[in-house]
Amino acid sequence: MTERYDIAILGGGPGGYVAALHAGVQGARVALIEKDRVGGTCVTVGCIPSKALLDTSHSYWMATHAAVSGLHLTGEFDLAKAMARKDQVVKQLVGGIEQLLKARKVDLFKAEGELVSPTEIRLGGGDGPKSVQAGATIVATGSAVALPPIQGLKEAKPLDNVGALDLRETPKRLVVIGGGVIGMELGAFYSEIGSDVTVLEMLPAPLAGSDPDLVRLLVKALESHGRFRVVTNAKVTAVERRKNGTAAVTAEVEGKEETFEGDEIVLGAGRVPNVKGADGAGLAMGKRGVQVDDRMRTSVGGVYAIGDCTAASFENRGMLAHVASTQGEVAVDTILGHDAKMDYDVAPSVVYTHPELASVGLSEQAAKERCGEANVKVSRFPFRASGRALALGESDGMTKLITTGKEHRIVGVHVMGPQASELIAEATLAIRLDATAHDIIATVHSHPTLAETLREAALVAVGRAIHTASR
Repeated sequence: MTERYDIAILGGGPGGYVAALHAGVQGARVALIEKDRVGGTCVTVGCIPSKALLDTSHSYWMATHAAVSGLHLTGEFDLAKAMARKDQVVKQLVGGIEQLLKARKVDLFKAEGELVSPTEIRLGGGDGPKSVQAGATIVATGSAVALPPIQGLKEAKPLDNVGALDLRETPKRLVVIGGGVIGMELGAFYSEIGSDVTVLEMLPAPLAGSDPDLVRLLVKALESHGRFRVVTNAKVTAVERRKNGTAAVTAEVEGKEETFEGDEIVLGAGRVPNVKGADGAGLAMGKRGVQVDDRMRTSVGGVYAIGDCTAASFENRGMLAHVASTQGEVAVDTILGHDAKMDYDVAPSVVYTHPELASVGLSEQAAKERCGEANVKVSRFPFRASGRALALGESDGMTKLITTGKEHRIVGVHVMGPQASELIAEATLAIRLDATAHDIIATVHSHPTLAETLREAALVAVGRAIHTASR
């Protein structure tokens, strides 16, 4: 038995399910194949559960460190209850996605899928059809946790993002291998609820690809909390799980061997593309996944690929849920004959530590390489000069604006500070609309708000600074 559709999608993560909804609302007949829960890594064991926990841990840390504000609160962090709340948030979102799929008349097949031709996905298990056929197929198979080739690592049973988001007791000591986004966020969470956290990063700085000035400020802010430490230039060579249950992580740090002990180990070394189910379809592959163009077309006619399984996601903005979702919309629009393509310069990225780190557009270095150093102006406004940040008691960080030419066109914005994940939206729209610093200045911002820091940075860019002496 074979079902026929306009579009068949292999994978129900933030790329796949959004593509299905986007196609369904336009009247296409859609099949979505997902072996686990819809929402994928992002909704079930990644973005959403980690943010639910991080917001809880930050509330706890702020409440127990607010004596200066007149709050004298004590108490233990109930990790089991926090995890239960996280699970409820995930359950609610998964249920909501399933209802939306029904409303858009998308057929959801909970089964293993294998792309056997450009027009057919074979289904494994279950009592339903053995395959689905479609005029076009979208591969959205996501990514998997990267397991570095470190002696004894697998045997030591480290926590990946799934395990680290499901502990019921707070470890006294936590060693994080890798200072990428996952490692820094999980480390920040556990440090705020009482763990002594050590992040081991092989490179000279964590969060590779982020603005180096703001990364330094972020590390300083996190370490000032007292339970968070980042060790850079640390190449982990061996891991051992001892008989008493603790772990010893050996690393070469600045040419010297050091041992770091922890009750738990967390893998924060990133993720790798998962192409299971499409690996026999003859798709051209790059070093970091399926090769696609800016309309998400693969090398095989009628087959598209989106999200973490594509090389484009990693090469442009990293593996991000909102990039996958946008790619899904672009793929569907291309299939349905609309003019759509990806623009990665207007795809923001966020690190949800406390403070947060967010960016969009070009880095300072990329702007100088692309536009010429003489044409680039870098302007900064510190959060310590923001009335709203001071009132919040969170004045670490700055907003950094990168403009080009005499008109001060905005090509990049980088924010390290409170609620940077929300502030970056205005910056993203500014770049999308090809706005200048003058446009930001002419836009009235509510006072007092954190968003004023972007306008203040724009004032610095044009030499009219008001609330800072910067020029």
